[in-house]
Amino acid sequence: MKQIKSLQTGSALSLMSALLLASTLTFSVLTSAQEHQHDHGAAIPDMDADGKRLETYQVRHDMDEEALAALRAKIALYRGMTDREVNMNMSGMGPNYEWYASDVGLNGDVGVLILSHGVGENSDRMMKEAMTPIASEQPTAIGFGMAMMSSSHLQSAVDDLIERGASTIILVQNGVTTEYNSLTRQWKYIFDLGEEATYLEVPQVKAEDVRFVMTPPLGDHPIITEILYDHAKEVSKNPSNEFLVIVGHGPEDIEDNVPDLETISMHADRIRAKNEFVDVKIINLQDDAIPPIRKSNVKKLRRWIKKADDDGLDVIVVAIAAASHGVQQHIIQDLRGLNYTFAEKGMSEHPRFIEFLEEQVNETIAGL
Repeated sequence: MKQIKSLQTGSALSLMSALLLASTLTFSVLTSAQEHQHDHGAAIPDMDADGKRLETYQVRHDMDEEALAALRAKIALYRGMTDREVNMNMSGMGPNYEWYASDVGLNGDVGVLILSHGVGENSDRMMKEAMTPIASEQPTAIGFGMAMMSSSHLQSAVDDLIERGASTIILVQNGVTTEYNSLTRQWKYIFDLGEEATYLEVPQVKAEDVRFVMTPPLGDHPIITEILYDHAKEVSKNPSNEFLVIVGHGPEDIEDNVPDLETISMHADRIRAKNEFVDVKIINLQDDAIPPIRKSNVKKLRRWIKKADDDGLDVIVVAIAAASHGVQQHIIQDLRGLNYTFAEKGMSEHPRFIEFLEEQVNETIAGL
């Protein structure tokens, strides 16, 4: 639990508008020929004792003009940034990488590849450990990173699963709220599932005679509602005097945000129907959107919280986020100067989250 009662009314950090997109965007730096090398133009690091194929979390980028132009052509956010700002943000990003989650001796004809945009070493480790129930049953790898400029980590994950007998690979979208987002479309493009690249046209995964099946996103599933409710109740003291706000990362485009919000609003509706809190609202930051769109959402969110505080209500904020860090840090920056209690746990910390993922995997296997 974190009680926020700052006296500042600060503006967002100048580069926070680069958002979670920029905090996780990566162009992995890999060394010369190693164990898994293929035509993606990058050699893959050896798997360490912990299952990671990663040289370092400290990745430095220096984009050339061609790469900068390509990024700006695909991503509206970068069109408003200077070359220096893009490179500064790129240099602070974490890597795209594979973390093999199962015992390497576990074999099976159905493999699982968890797709997660990743946040950082500690949060990624928590996510990996949360996958243990799945990884103990099926050969399982995790692909961390948004695959905006590289897909070699996903190719290596697929190669590792195939090596352990997988002829069908279930792609699990971890933490994506709905299908209405650019990240889902980029993943589908990489696995040749009928979408065009929404970021750069990175190489598609090559896997002869392997079937890829993607699970649905979080959507309006009742288990996700229960997790959000439980996290709110953990910090709640007097629901009859509390205003609950659920905050999502959200897609960058307005066209995606409308149906995304329509879907996830079910969580607010279900919690509101319990008649415990004074009111329950939900909003997307659109954390990767161009500054005017994002600032509008932050302004609305701040207005809700200030009005509730002025009315004598206590405010609880809950994030729809699988990881325990990431968009939560942006929310803290956005809400400086306001009185609220932040239930900032990631959903992966809740015991029912892995139950949700297991249900998705098992239902997909049953439908094969």
